[in-house]
Amino acid sequence: MKILGPLILVCFFFLGVFILANWNVLTAPTKLSLVAFSIEAPLGLLLLGIIIVFVALFAVYVVILRTTMLMDARHYARELKAQQQLAEKAEASRLSELRSQLDHEFAQLREATDQYQISFGAQVAGVEQALRNVIEDTTRSLSAYIGEIEDKLDRSLARPLSEK
Repeated sequence: MKILGPLILVCFFFLGVFILANWNVLTAPTKLSLVAFSIEAPLGLLLLGIIIVFVALFAVYVVILRTTMLMDARHYARELKAQQQLAEKAEASRLSELRSQLDHEFAQLREATDQYQISFGAQVAGVEQALRNVIEDTTRSLSAYIGEIEDKLDRSLARPLSEK
């Protein structure tokens, strides 16, 4: 595409040189037939005029195409930007929704943990109380056994003294 512009300019340059070199032939009057009537005019200038009109029309056509392309590109760029913003908003919405869902889940986990902790504390308190009761019963039983042993010792120690 970058070589096309300079190539066209070189072609126009050679066309200009050709026209200048053959100006006398181009301006020579010739009898021209237009089907219904005939006129005498320079054929070369008439054809050159037609070529210039076609070149002008093609140039206008190219400018219109280029303008349309640029306008479409601008329109697509705006559309793309709008879609990108919409996607970013949707992503932000999904992230905030995910965050709120995670917060809700963590709150439920905290509540469940607190309930388990209270339940576990009550169970530990119950086990602790049962252990204390067992220790107290064991202590009483031990005390009773020790008391019996002391009684038996005292009796067995007291007999030998009275027997002597």
